[in-house]
Amino acid sequence: MKRVLVGALGALALVLAACGNDDDNGANDDTAADTGSAELERVTVGHIPIFISAPLIVGVEEGHFEDEGVEVNLERLAGGADMLVQTAAGNFDIGSGGVGVALFNLVGEAESAGQEIPIEVVAPLHEEYPPATTPLAVSRERYESGEITSVEDLEGMTVSINARGAATEYWLELALNSGGLTMDDIELTTVNFPEVATALENESIDGAMLGEPLATLGQDQDMVTILTDDFVDGEQPTAVYWNRSWAEDNPESAEGFLRGYLRAVERLEDGGWEDDAILEMIEAHTDVPVDVLERASRPYNSGTLDLESFRAQEAFFRGQDLLTYDGELDFEGFMRTE
Repeated sequence: MKRVLVGALGALALVLAACGNDDDNGANDDTAADTGSAELERVTVGHIPIFISAPLIVGVEEGHFEDEGVEVNLERLAGGADMLVQTAAGNFDIGSGGVGVALFNLVGEAESAGQEIPIEVVAPLHEEYPPATTPLAVSRERYESGEITSVEDLEGMTVSINARGAATEYWLELALNSGGLTMDDIELTTVNFPEVATALENESIDGAMLGEPLATLGQDQDMVTILTDDFVDGEQPTAVYWNRSWAEDNPESAEGFLRGYLRAVERLEDGGWEDDAILEMIEAHTDVPVDVLERASRPYNSGTLDLESFRAQEAFFRGQDLLTYDGELDFEGFMRTE
């Protein structure tokens, strides 16, 4: 069932008129539109080659960006805060990835110093509905033995996330809340997603947030069981953001990129995730087999930023003492919602 539709295209020209105006340190060229047209404006976009980046992949492969006059060059990064750093510094025109502590602190410190915020968040990269694309998982053996069969059973145990300050930390809080627990009731640690299944199996951890497609692959290998995946409902953990100076200097390219991106979002939400041709495009960029993509919990995208979701995440991270600024951010000052 399609949960969201894109309704932002009609107002986009007005939005951009108002504009006027860890990590892989060796980012490499992933793909570029090959048109041979001198009229296309080249735009460099940082992305993580995982399936939440599907709108960027589809936008390139189906020519949605070309149709809007831009040649999108995707630059791979492994993930983490480097994406934000590269975009804020102007090495990427546009970045995509998690919205968490790194972004909040960048904006908060700029606001506190009275400086211009170097990036502007313009669209969600993905949002989540049940079943979550990052569920709470446990060892299949311990689940089937009856040792850990509910969230409540994790009280006093060690549970991992992939990185502090990322949305998965907030996701874990929501997952624990679904069983009457909070972060104070568990021992928190960090384990990279690819290492989670083994860590659960050898009992070095008791539970873990595990992102797709590794959650599905772990189940295929009889190593993990999903404890809960219905603790989020429309939360937005990731976004697309551009370098503010670049967008001000290149308003037509910014407009073209965003229009193409929203068309790709609409394509995915209008049956694209059930289209074998689309899944093959995603497989080519992510190395995730089509049969896994078909079974994994898929991301959604409304095309519109939900500020309340980000405010809730800011409040959570403040409670974890991870923010370096005082007060609440003015989200409307650096996030576009029109």
